[in-house]
Amino acid sequence: MSDTRFLDGIHLFNDRKYFECHDLFEEIWMTQSGKNAEFYRALIHIAVGCYHMNNKNYRGAKSQLIKGVQKLEPYKPAYQGVVISPLIDSFHTIILDVERVVQGKLNHDQIHPVPKIDYND
Repeated sequence: MSDTRFLDGIHLFNDRKYFECHDLFEEIWMTQSGKNAEFYRALIHIAVGCYHMNNKNYRGAKSQLIKGVQKLEPYKPAYQGVVISPLIDSFHTIILDVERVVQGKLNHDQIHPVPKIDYND
């Protein structure tokens, strides 16, 4: 990916700055089409889901994370240098954790940590 904003977005995500990451990926997404556009939409959903989760909006988190994971599936095992498969696996676990929090079976601080986006140039 030649757009340096893409790497900036990954760094924002990995630094847990999900709102800023979402904004940046959205800027890039608006300039894309086809498969690339859908890839960015997936990353946007994931970032928004993490933002909601941090703010304890579990309904919003679960909805956005599910959308993001579903949209990332076609890009396995990797796309544009992003290692997708383990990212999806981690978010499946987090989605289950969020559901358990909603059910009162888990505390917020017991949700598995959000993985970093693994990028290989």
